[in-house]
Formats: sequence, structure tokens, C-alpha cells
Amino acid sequence: MSEERLERLEAQIAAHQEVLIALAAALPEGENRAVFRAALDGLLTVKGQEEEPGFDPDSSFAFQYRVADTIRAIVEGAEARSKR
Repeated sequence: MSEERLERLEAQIAAHQEVLIALAAALPEGENRAVFRAALDGLLTVKGQEEEPGFDPDSSFAFQYRVADTIRAIVEGAEARSKR
């Protein structure tokens, strides 16, 4: 894959993440926001530092962790933005 294509994909991913953060932050406090947050929490199949220290994850685990880390970043970004 070309460098230009990778840069375009990175920009698109960053844009999608910002849109999701803005949408999540715009949800008013209450039941709908709680349901949305619970749904996102359900996507976090890798939670925190549950793996053993020194554990060498295989590529599928590493990908799953990166996905969960991105979801966590969206949730944290939305929470921070909604407190402004």
C-alpha cells in the first residue's frame, strides 16, 4: 500500500473518531446516554490490564486490544468534551 494511501486512511479514521466523539458528547445525560455507554462498554472485550504481565500477545489479540483502546479513547474523549 502506498504511503499516500496510508496517510489518507489515517486521516479518514481520525475524522470518523472525531465525529463519533462529537456525537457521543452531544447526547444529553440520561437513559439514552447510559444505554449508549453500556453498548460501548460491551464492545470492550479487552478491559484494562487484565492480561498477565510479560504476556506476549499474538497478532489477533494485539488487534483486538488496539480496537478496544480506540473505543476507550472515543468514550473518554466524549466524556471530556461533554464536561466543557
